[in-house]
Amino acid sequence: MSNQTSTSTILVSNTSYLVGAEIVAKGSRLFSIMAMAVYFTPTEYGAVMLALTIHEVLRLLLRSGAGVQIIRASDEALPLFLGNGLLIQWLLCSLLCLIQIVIGWSAQWAFPEHDIFALVALMALTYLAFPAVSTRVFLLQRSNRMGLFSLISSICIIVENITIAIALYFDAHMMAIVIAKWCFALLWFICFSLVPSVSHKLSYHKDTFCLLLKSSSQLAISEILRSLRINMDTFIAARLLTPELFGIYSFAKSAGIGLAMSISQAYTSALYPIICRRTLKNSNGHKVIFITTFAVSSIFMLQALAVPVYVPILFSSQWQNSFDTTSLLCLVAVSSVWVDTYTTFLRSEAQYKRDCHFCGYALFVSLLSIAIVMPNSPTQLAATLLTGSVVWLLFPLADITSRYLQPNPA
Repeated sequence: MSNQTSTSTILVSNTSYLVGAEIVAKGSRLFSIMAMAVYFTPTEYGAVMLALTIHEVLRLLLRSGAGVQIIRASDEALPLFLGNGLLIQWLLCSLLCLIQIVIGWSAQWAFPEHDIFALVALMALTYLAFPAVSTRVFLLQRSNRMGLFSLISSICIIVENITIAIALYFDAHMMAIVIAKWCFALLWFICFSLVPSVSHKLSYHKDTFCLLLKSSSQLAISEILRSLRINMDTFIAARLLTPELFGIYSFAKSAGIGLAMSISQAYTSALYPIICRRTLKNSNGHKVIFITTFAVSSIFMLQALAVPVYVPILFSSQWQNSFDTTSLLCLVAVSSVWVDTYTTFLRSEAQYKRDCHFCGYALFVSLLSIAIVMPNSPTQLAATLLTGSVVWLLFPLADITSRYLQPNPA
């Protein structure tokens, strides 16, 4: 019982660290959004957010590397996992860099109204700063040192957002986001290089490498589906809406769900190392997680209510017609935090195929709802996504119900 209480305390503590740090960091994000709202027209804002979304879709694939396996590995397997995991991370980041450059080049045809090739290609170079310290980051999460992890992450995010505002002030224009991403990557590398870590170096062991590569490939499919589920609305909006309306939608998303989703990611990052211990996988542990998840999702509901208050105060009149869109997108994040908690459980149990199945289901539901409605305004698109996000919940609900209905083995 004391072990359960201790683990529950660690979950709450880690969640408090990460969510608190994200709230502080996203305060600086609000500062950068305000700066972009001042210096960019709606059309320019939309182009910048399209470039950032392409980068974000691929950046989330960094989570599909060896990190999940290193965090849940036994102490005996850890040395081999570290060396081979480092090799996996270098291959993954190099591949992502090349893929993003190619996608940036292809975007000239997919989105001819937006000239974003240079932005996307230059941001791709930041991937090369991450692999050298990636295993240090995983070890920090494995040891549940979320206070230090959240502190470094917050500092990097704050520096990135302040850099955007400073670069815009000095007329860097759309290149401000590239400069900010470079600053983030450099600071991330420097900070985590200074964190003490278990000694390890790049190595190759066939069986371990193949095991990590197999799980990483399954996770990559899951992550790309999840990333598309979160971001595909931006690509669809860029095609369906006029450049100006797309800019309004992009602003609403960055001022609403963009702030909310990072808090959700922080929560699941705190949750994963805990449930890998398997001490929260009982009725009491599930109750703790349910309460914590409800508390996190409540933040998004409160944000949706606060949108009509903070948007008029912080932003100029050209952005005032985004109220409804921003509030609706905040409510989409409520469903997201519940399904992300569900997929975190699947990963802790190495059910990567099940994770892929759910992510594919959620993406299909969202695409189908948009295809049926064919929204022609930011508010219609947000409402359609909200309806689809409610349907997402049917998958984990059916899965959990079927598990409870299964007879216990004798």
